[in-house]
Amino acid sequence: MKFWQLSLVVILYVSVIATAIQVVMNRHQARSLFSELQQLEKERDRLTAQWSRLKLEEGTLLNQVVVETRARQEMNMRLPRRSEIRVIHE
Repeated sequence: MKFWQLSLVVILYVSVIATAIQVVMNRHQARSLFSELQQLEKERDRLTAQWSRLKLEEGTLLNQVVVETRARQEMNMRLPRRSEIRVIHE
């Protein structure tokens, strides 16, 4: 075998090995990124569920009946009597 042929075989062999190593590294990175994606999707789903619960709670707390009941019980508020109402005209 001539020198240039031997050199070509060695270069091709090294290239094949380097390519194989690169493929393994790329697959490992893809698996790591996919695992991270799954964790982030779980976190997103958890946060979405929590947001829905909070919006439902907000709707319940802002319900007019609840607000009026809390105003009467906790703050001793009441509707003004007719004699206490003043109308201001500008």
